[in-house]
Amino acid sequence: MTAILERLSTLSLSGQHLSRLPRLLEDGFPKMPCTVKECEVPQLFREPYIHSGYRPTGQDWRYYFLSLFQKHNEVVNVWTHLLAALAVLLRFKTFVEAEQLPVDAWSLPLLIFVLSSVTYLTCSLLAHLLQSKSELYHYTFYFVDYVGVSIYQYGSALAHFYYSSDQAWYDKFWLFFLPAAAFCGWLSCAGCCYAKY
Repeated sequence: MTAILERLSTLSLSGQHLSRLPRLLEDGFPKMPCTVKECEVPQLFREPYIHSGYRPTGQDWRYYFLSLFQKHNEVVNVWTHLLAALAVLLRFKTFVEAEQLPVDAWSLPLLIFVLSSVTYLTCSLLAHLLQSKSELYHYTFYFVDYVGVSIYQYGSALAHFYYSSDQAWYDKFWLFFLPAAAFCGWLSCAGCCYAKY
């Protein structure tokens, strides 16, 4: 009976410490400015049907990086790209270990595809996380996002070309396919940048 009471007192002590945990966490993080309504940000940052949850412009970089843990209008975009990048890396690591994949000419297209996927997701993550600092950074980070999309397009085309094409098709088009894929990626990036600007 005494042993049970000692364990219960230990649990209650732990419960008291746990009740203070939210306060400790709150004090440990810097105070973040609240999100603002659409009328408080420049027109460039406004999205249709989203009336609040915008991060204020002109804050220091630390604020925008820490806004990863704040509820705002871009939080779903940020976290979906972050979690997807981590999932791709984790799945590729597991695949490489399970298959004992060597680094050679046969595995290089897969490696390029995975790197292009992570590049695209990282560029998009940075665009959604940091674009609210100013109008200049808004354009800059979205242009970087479009470059990431174009890199992903090329990496995907390269992997499909080397792993999916029939030998006769490969022999006929190998000289033209990858330059055409690079041109299409560039055209896509240029078109997105032009439309954004």
